[in-house]
Amino acid sequence: MKRKWLFMFLVFVLTVAMCGCGQTAKTEEGYSVKASTGTYIGHDNDGITEFLGISYAEPVEKWKAPKELKATTNDVFECAEWGPSCYQIDDDVEVASQWKQDYDCLDLNIWTKDVKTEGKPVIVFIHGGGGWQGGTYDPCYDGEFFIRNLAKGEDAVMVSFNYRLGIFGSLNLSGLEGYDEEEYGDAINLATLDQIQALKWVHENIAAFGGNPENVTLMGQSFGSGSACTLLTIPEANRYFQHVILESGNIFNRQLSIEKSVENSEKVFEILGVDSVDELMSISNEKLMEKYEKIDEELHHPHRVADGKIIPLDGYQAIKDGVAKNIDVMIGTVSGEYDFEAIDWDNSISEPVEDPQPIIDYLGVMQDRAGSAIVKWSPLGHDDIINEYLALDDDPVKRWADLFNDTHYRQTAIFIAEALSKAGSDVYMYYWEWAPDKEAVLEAEGDSAEVSPWGRPMHCMEQILVFGCVEEGYPELAGPAEGIPEELLKATQLTWYSFAKEGNPNNNLIGEWNTYNTKTRETMVIGADSSWEIQKDPRAEDRKVLDKIRP
Repeated sequence: MKRKWLFMFLVFVLTVAMCGCGQTAKTEEGYSVKASTGTYIGHDNDGITEFLGISYAEPVEKWKAPKELKATTNDVFECAEWGPSCYQIDDDVEVASQWKQDYDCLDLNIWTKDVKTEGKPVIVFIHGGGGWQGGTYDPCYDGEFFIRNLAKGEDAVMVSFNYRLGIFGSLNLSGLEGYDEEEYGDAINLATLDQIQALKWVHENIAAFGGNPENVTLMGQSFGSGSACTLLTIPEANRYFQHVILESGNIFNRQLSIEKSVENSEKVFEILGVDSVDELMSISNEKLMEKYEKIDEELHHPHRVADGKIIPLDGYQAIKDGVAKNIDVMIGTVSGEYDFEAIDWDNSISEPVEDPQPIIDYLGVMQDRAGSAIVKWSPLGHDDIINEYLALDDDPVKRWADLFNDTHYRQTAIFIAEALSKAGSDVYMYYWEWAPDKEAVLEAEGDSAEVSPWGRPMHCMEQILVFGCVEEGYPELAGPAEGIPEELLKATQLTWYSFAKEGNPNNNLIGEWNTYNTKTRETMVIGADSSWEIQKDPRAEDRKVLDKIRP
């Protein structure tokens, strides 16, 4: 977002003159929107008005909480370019890492068909990436596709935003000389504070773009879903949205204790060679990034710290106590979430490893990362339960993969769905089984392909259909666009849109979808054949075994 003060002031004057009320006006390239924090010049993208790179906070200070914008309606911004991704390691698969990077990355993007139409549902998306990678500059997160695919006469306001990642989004400075709690006490949860600030900006400004601030759906996938689930537990955050969609991520196993954050931060300071706050602040971004790959290798961990101040010590209990009882929830997982860990990458990218030990080891790594956090759950240490679970299938590698997927995604999602439902939320549970033809993906993508050894959908699969980015998004998972059923694409997008619009996913392209409860456990299964079918307690035997050690 570029500030072109003199030129854009003239544009602003013309804008006000054209629209009379000072809210929206047609410009040569798109629409001018007058909001409380600025007048924003959007651009027409073949019928979709998009606003890219809008700052939702003041320029950030290192390891300090975000501050509200001081801009006013009289400040004019041209919104034609994506804002920078947060600093991160360059990755061939993570497209956002290949875009420009900066510590000052608190920006958001908006898409809608018609800014003049008022009262539209708002969808705010939190991107994934483990809290260490990613950003909005990713074709699979481009809201243009979702908005463009809405039926004639339907519209919404789609928002995505960047937030601070890695040690820039969470670092415990308390062990450094010169640490001041008042000044740097928020540093351990800056990513969460950034997300709250983005939601606040949306609440206060989105009406100018045609959105209804009282009909906001927060949607996240992977780390973004874990973030959205965390925000459910924070009253200062959940007042800004009425519905939430949790895709493959929740608070279990994705938060860490204060003690673990201290331990992790000490490793960072050792790598950087600093003992004081002043020494840390004196390191240039360039020098810091030279050592960031080492930091990333040593410390790739969940970094939402359950500190009892910003994030509750026990968010699960907060949910059971009703902190989100008035919020509608759609929650689900895909059947082969982290089958990545079962792939024999060294020999055949389409076959499973012969020995499940790598999966077992990674289960241990994931358990250790959280430290002594209260919201933590794992079957490790319960050998009788593990043996009972493994005995339900004669393929030990597949069973360990299932156990990993259940531990970190499905079973914990069930715990959250149960708690929300009992507390009073309308909860809709789904289970995604559809995946593209495995051989077609391998043929199209070659060595870049990422396919489950058992042909199941893996982590991020549903995102391609939710956003509708079938040409651009994650080809290594989805393969050729022609392999994605048109009817499945339409039903997925209509279902997600219906939930955002009404707080209820039901529509004329799927069967009746009832709310989740612990008696019938009705779950919408998106089948391998593209069907939408309600099943009562799918994979019940697995659930019942793991339920014996519920948190």
